[in-house]
Amino acid sequence: MSKKLRWGFLSAGGIATSVAGDFQVAGLTIQAVGARELTKANAFAEKFDIPNRHQGYETLVNDPEVDVIYVSTLHPLHKRDALMVLNAGKHLLLEKPFTINAKEAEEIQSLATSKRLFVMEAMWTRFLPSMDAIFDVINSGVLGDIELLIADHSQALTHVPRLVERELGGGALLDLGIYPISLAHRIFGKPAAITAKAKISHEKVDATTSMVFEYAGGKQATMTTSILGAGPVTATVLGSNGRIEIDKSFYGQTSFRVFNRDGEVIKSYSEKIKGEGRQYQAIHVEECINAGLTESPIMSLRESVEIMHVMDEVRSQIGVTYPTE
Repeated sequence: MSKKLRWGFLSAGGIATSVAGDFQVAGLTIQAVGARELTKANAFAEKFDIPNRHQGYETLVNDPEVDVIYVSTLHPLHKRDALMVLNAGKHLLLEKPFTINAKEAEEIQSLATSKRLFVMEAMWTRFLPSMDAIFDVINSGVLGDIELLIADHSQALTHVPRLVERELGGGALLDLGIYPISLAHRIFGKPAAITAKAKISHEKVDATTSMVFEYAGGKQATMTTSILGAGPVTATVLGSNGRIEIDKSFYGQTSFRVFNRDGEVIKSYSEKIKGEGRQYQAIHVEECINAGLTESPIMSLRESVEIMHVMDEVRSQIGVTYPTE
């Protein structure tokens, strides 16, 4: 029988609130929360009926009643907080993007490996029922050889400080662009060549970025991301014998249709779920830890590090750097 794990939430911000709501839907146990201000930790704890409240993060990671910690601080703080969690001997679910760059990701990977602790990037999209159904279609071979991914993740978010300020790890790529990039990586693996162009804001982050990734045999992924306006936020997977059209928002629990080579719909999907769907990644984390794994077979540490290398190359081409680098 699987052990029910006790979660700690490191940060009590907006993303943590969404995740905690999905934890409640799934009946998962949030044992503790830590925030920079005790009033915020208490408010979060009252909302989600969490018994242990901590001012500051160090007391949270050292809480003996916590088994695994979910970190949702700002991108530039991910490495600091992840290393703190691992050094306290706790398993870790780290919000995407995994880190600011690949060097930081490799530091986390190295420490996790040495301590034999489970670590996973919180790419919640990969664990949704809709994404399971999409990859069932892809893996079935009905689409033939997968040749092309077309995906957009653009939203009007210039009013959100963490997305526009360089010191906070802002820009479209790390926060929004990671979704199509992670999907492309899951389908095709590591790209052989990357071409990227961007519009850089006066804050010196990418406001809009367009990317073409090339793979063996001429396969491609074409991706766009922007914080300047609302885009279609859809994705198409094109194969030699058909295609999948994934509706808005492609990275969430959504609908899709499968077309054959003649353009006829051969499958439709529109399953609904409770909550937003972030509970599925946490359920997977608990299953992995209970099975004695230190990495997920669906979102491995190796893949998270590779994706950070990919985004490093994109940023190199578009000229975006961060103060912590």
